[in-house]
Amino acid sequence: MTAPARLLSVRLQGFKSFADRTHVEFGSGISAIVGPNGSGKSNLADALRWALGEQGRALRTRKSEDVVWAGSERRPAVGMADVQLTLDNGDGLLPVDYGVVELGRRLYRSGENDYLLNRQRVRLKDLVDLLDAGHLAENAFLFIGQGMVDQALALRPEERRPLFEEVAGVRRHERRRRRADEQLVESEANLARVDDILAELRPQARRLAQQAEQQANRRSAADDLAAAILDSAHARWHAAAARASTAALAVAGSRRVGDEAMAELLEHERAMSAASVALGGQAIAEAEARGTLDRVRSERAALQLREGRHASELEAAKRERAGLEEARIAAAADVAAARQVLALPAAFSTAELEADLAAIDMDLAAVLTPAVASGGRIGAEAGASAAGESAAGRGMSAADAAAIRRLESAHAQEQAAARRRATEAERLAADELARAAAAAERATEAAAGRTAAAVLLEASLGDEGSARAAREAAQGALAEAESTARAASDRLAGARAAAAAAAARHEDAQRALDASEGAAFSRAARARGGRSIGDGLIIDPTLQPAVDAALSGLGRAQVLARGEIASITADRGVAIVAESIAATAPSGASSAATSVVRA
Repeated sequence: MTAPARLLSVRLQGFKSFADRTHVEFGSGISAIVGPNGSGKSNLADALRWALGEQGRALRTRKSEDVVWAGSERRPAVGMADVQLTLDNGDGLLPVDYGVVELGRRLYRSGENDYLLNRQRVRLKDLVDLLDAGHLAENAFLFIGQGMVDQALALRPEERRPLFEEVAGVRRHERRRRRADEQLVESEANLARVDDILAELRPQARRLAQQAEQQANRRSAADDLAAAILDSAHARWHAAAARASTAALAVAGSRRVGDEAMAELLEHERAMSAASVALGGQAIAEAEARGTLDRVRSERAALQLREGRHASELEAAKRERAGLEEARIAAAADVAAARQVLALPAAFSTAELEADLAAIDMDLAAVLTPAVASGGRIGAEAGASAAGESAAGRGMSAADAAAIRRLESAHAQEQAAARRRATEAERLAADELARAAAAAERATEAAAGRTAAAVLLEASLGDEGSARAAREAAQGALAEAESTARAASDRLAGARAAAAAAAARHEDAQRALDASEGAAFSRAARARGGRSIGDGLIIDPTLQPAVDAALSGLGRAQVLARGEIASITADRGVAIVAESIAATAPSGASSAATSVVRA
């Protein structure tokens, strides 16, 4: 039966003449690769040596980059040479927990090398140690070339010894011995250096011993100082607590004063709103009163104009009545004069008078035709009277009688005209009297309207004065409310400022309290062998708040043994159990956080 193959496959890409990816599998038994000269058979053997860590002594190259495909006329150069070997490790030849081991090596044109074990990067030393454990490292007879068998048979006995040692595994131990010798020489050099350092440090150690002795002598003083500092810290803590309580009371008082001022301000604002509403109503009433006053003034002016017009009409009527009275008196005088004339004796005969009277009648008829009808009765009476007188006179001639009749007729006509004028004057006087009476009535009505308008004007003026007084009172109340509101706002601002100052003092006191408590806790923890969790860390002071925030208050925590934590519970601080940190390293943070104790 043939033994199973140790080398299962080899995969090449970019190595020497293998520009393309090439995968060669090996079965059980003997595998042979046949080809003409220059086909790359030796390059495949070089690939096996190169993948097992060969550094160029047997690769037929002048420099390491020569193993990368350099290109040809039709194919460009590549930037990496990659060889992967797949080995059967079922019998545990190589000390790894894999049944199949894949060894690989990559070389970049820049000169960088990558060594791979099952596609994981490893160091060259690790790869050599692994191969050395399987007798595959630096084994000159692992790859037997052409002529090497004849050379081995022709060797002298002393020359065959390395071959037997290599096969027997003695060379591997020899290589280990050489490495151990090299490490021993290096350790001796390091030991000499340590001796030099110890020689330099011994004087310093003596000085430190003296300082330690002095420190031991000062231990009691340091303890007293620590106790005094602790007492002072407690006193400051109590003082800060008292200041904090006082500040809290001041804040409460300031808030109460602010609430009272705010309530007073709201009350004044409501009063201002009511005053504004009342002032608006007063303004509306004042506007209505002004409108009524303007309307009454316009009516009064109209009544005054009508009264003046009626007074002028009454004066004109009085003047016209006086003129008519004068005309009536003149007409009465003319009538009386005519009567006197008619009472004189006639100097002419009746015939002549009648002739003259007829001529006068004709003239009068021609001139006063429209007045003949109205004055006919008067002429008849005058004729009868003249006839009677003519009959009574008996000595008067006919001409004188005619003249007398004409004269009487003329006088009668004049008297009738005077009567008509008197009648017309009386009618006109009656009309004027009626108009005067109407004017007097209108004047009386105008006087009554003027009186009512004056009364209404006085009432409107009184209402306007009341409205003005009410508006002034409302404005005064509004000004007073505004001043009170400003005073309340000033008090509220002062109360808020006092509250802010009290809050700031409270925060300062709280910070001082926390600082004093943290310092006391740190001193107590360090006295019992504790250390700060930040020892050994160098943090920029400007980044300290950010670090404290990121650590959620653990930046000043003290690392103590579990048994020492119970002895410092009187102080406030954060302690971390040291055993938890030691048990959880290297994962650390998540488990240690569960062991945080807040004392």
